[in-house]
Amino acid sequence: MGKQTVTLKDVAERAGMSVTQVSRALNGYNDVSASTKERIKALADEMGYIKNVAAQKLATQCSNQIALVIKGMENDNKYNTYSAVYSVIRGIEAYTSKINYDLTIYTIREKMQSYVAYFNAKGITSAILIGFEYNDPYLSELLESPIPCVCIDIPTTAGNNGCIIVNNSYYASEAVELLIKAGKKKIAMITGKENAIVSMERETGYKIALAKHQIDWNTEFILKGNFERETARECTKEILKKYPDIDGFFCASDYMAIGCMEGIREMGKSIPEDIGVVGFDDIPVSEYLMPSLSTVAQNSYEKGYAAATLIHEIIRKENTPRIITLECELKIRDSV
Repeated sequence: MGKQTVTLKDVAERAGMSVTQVSRALNGYNDVSASTKERIKALADEMGYIKNVAAQKLATQCSNQIALVIKGMENDNKYNTYSAVYSVIRGIEAYTSKINYDLTIYTIREKMQSYVAYFNAKGITSAILIGFEYNDPYLSELLESPIPCVCIDIPTTAGNNGCIIVNNSYYASEAVELLIKAGKKKIAMITGKENAIVSMERETGYKIALAKHQIDWNTEFILKGNFERETARECTKEILKKYPDIDGFFCASDYMAIGCMEGIREMGKSIPEDIGVVGFDDIPVSEYLMPSLSTVAQNSYEKGYAAATLIHEIIRKENTPRIITLECELKIRDSV
């Protein structure tokens, strides 16, 4: 049997006060003394009481909302924060404006005991999720809960959920094929975070392209860039010291590709004559680099719009496909 939910009435009974008095204390009313507020809050925390914000919203008829929950935003670099999350927000906002809904945004930091408890405390009754890791046990708990969610970049149809994805493996293989067609034969890859599913899928695409052309690779050629520019720059220099005949890099993000290009130059090599570079994402700065960066372009605005459309359809219990796969485009520029 699951743990019973602690109600406001339970706290009131333990405190020897009325439900109204306890409610006013927890909501910070001025006619309640500071000592009483502190005592009631401590008691509520001890008992595990969570304010039901969702019930308050329903009572005030403020349920026409779509929530976007962003995890790990404090770790994002400035390029990804602008080009990815901001564009996703614009896409969601375009759809919510169309249906006369409000967009509410929440950010979750790395340390969190339970997303379900957080959602309940904030009154989030459905949400679009971005920045989560697929193997996060707290995410699994959330997706198994009754709360409808749409994940961006994490494939799932568990429970009452859906997802907006791209075929990362296919487009990564296309990116590596671009290097191969340019005559590059010894190609390394700089991948992202270890537990990010997009990193795994793009690494799979890298291996598929090399295998297709019978090009050898070894584990040393797959470098952990962690989606960080500086890390990518350093690991590029290290691998070129050991294998100076590497003539191509596929990077799982444009931000790492920028670091890679810096590392290549610091090793006294030219792009693309000595080494070709291809990224992924098509962040705004990519086409203005010298040389301009070849990359796989994603439409983050479209991701946001599609996610908002899907969560709205799920909320309305419409019979609609729960996996939406969006197209990307290989942008061929001067770095290859």
